[in-house]
Amino acid sequence: MRPIWTLGLLAALALPATGREPPAPQCIDGRAIAEAHQIDPQTLLLRDTQGDRRRLTLADACPGLLDDSAPAFVGWEGWLCGRDGEAVRAADRACAVAAVAPIDARDYAALLRESRQAMRTLDRVVVQDRRARGFRGTPDYCVASRWLRSWHDGPQGLEVEVSPRQAAGHRRYRIELHGQCDMDRADTVTLVSGMGTGVVCGHAGDHAVFSRSTGATDPSGASFMRTLGSTGAAERTRCQVTRVYPLER
Repeated sequence: MRPIWTLGLLAALALPATGREPPAPQCIDGRAIAEAHQIDPQTLLLRDTQGDRRRLTLADACPGLLDDSAPAFVGWEGWLCGRDGEAVRAADRACAVAAVAPIDARDYAALLRESRQAMRTLDRVVVQDRRARGFRGTPDYCVASRWLRSWHDGPQGLEVEVSPRQAAGHRRYRIELHGQCDMDRADTVTLVSGMGTGVVCGHAGDHAVFSRSTGATDPSGASFMRTLGSTGAAERTRCQVTRVYPLER
């Protein structure tokens, strides 16, 4: 796994990447890229060390760009904004940047998951964040059930709290569900992977099981997050998991 290096035109590379003001709202600091995915020959998804996400469109198709050694993001003073002169360089080729646009965590996760499902073999992922080691998938659209600490019924679906050390720094995830889920009376949630890996991403067969332990008290007065339980259940309801994405970095 190789780190990402960035060349800043007309700027000293020794300058710190944190605390800089972007020249335009859509820009991302190329010197602070923590993760990069190529989802098709002309599109990259980028996440920086602050958790900001961008969709980068190349001027021409450059398949396998992240497969080359030492990929470098080139932009004026290190910024990637979609301006003339910006490029992604790798090995003996430079692919010009046509556009950079903000993307939220939900859409970022959906695009990444769809690209993985469409590919027979996974693209190479360049990761600089050391906390992501050991994850069998990407924490941008998956969550491991063993990481769960607590949960609650949010306005747009199930929200869970996880261990940030195991989830690449993420603390909370939203899990969108399909079906009639009776969460009001439940005190326990179990995430079940359709592939048996213990990792839930919204793939076929992924589901959440809500249950109420025998003799449990009414959880309606609980705090923001309900605690996880492991006791026997008197009532169960199951819902399909359709999307998973972090709420903040």
